Amino acid sequence: MPLRSNAQPRRPARRSGRPFRSGLLLVLAATTLAAVPASAATLQGRVTRVVDGDTVKVEVRGVETTVRLVGIDTPETVRPGTPVECFGPAASARTKHLLRPGQAVRLVTDPTQDVRDRYGRLLAYVYEAGRAGARASVNYALVAGGYAKVDVYEGRPFVAAPAFFRAQHRARVARAGLWGPACNGNTTKPALISRRAPKPAPRPAGGCNPNYRPCVPNSASDLDCEDIGHQVTVVGTDVYHLDGDGDGKACESYG
Repeated sequence: MPLRSNAQPRRPARRSGRPFRSGLLLVLAATTLAAVPASAATLQGRVTRVVDGDTVKVEVRGVETTVRLVGIDTPETVRPGTPVECFGPAASARTKHLLRPGQAVRLVTDPTQDVRDRYGRLLAYVYEAGRAGARASVNYALVAGGYAKVDVYEGRPFVAAPAFFRAQHRARVARAGLWGPACNGNTTKPALISRRAPKPAPRPAGGCNPNYRPCVPNSASDLDCEDIGHQVTVVGTDVYHLDGDGDGKACESYG
């Protein structure tokens, strides 16, 4: 008769879940960090057109990309369903003056911010060729001149925020731009559109540009809606970049 043993059978060893959990945490951490670049990226390009005060189109490596100037916000002028806001046309005109089609620019991302926003636009500081530093960007120039307000997205300060806030304070004290009597800092109210007849532009033989109806004069230089003074329909190529939202209707605020 076999002897009975009081020894209990060995249970299989339980595997600890710690290695799995640790690995999962590492993956999640890597995913979170990937949303914000570890360092700034720099791209070279050429301006194709200005959409509004804080958004431009730039050709980079043969591909046109939409660039949202990081750290600032200008009054709306082309947003669907939104009226043209106070000082919006002036801000757009200033950006068009600073960034002309064909101009070489350098785009620098901010390591504290996402590379692109929810609309897919590249978030960057925009520099004219040969310029560098927080106060040399077009972004900074627009704030310093009173054409834009500082914009901190989701409470996450960008690298140049201290310099931008100082520039905004000076513009506000000086009542420059949108801080002046026209808006008093309240850019959400509708813009006051001047109804004065535009100054006549030089018209070479040929008169009206065939790309627009009604008449938009031929011009050797770029024209803005303020130069034209009325709504127009784009029937060909938008050579003067008047149709900001691409719907075929330009200068809609003058309608």
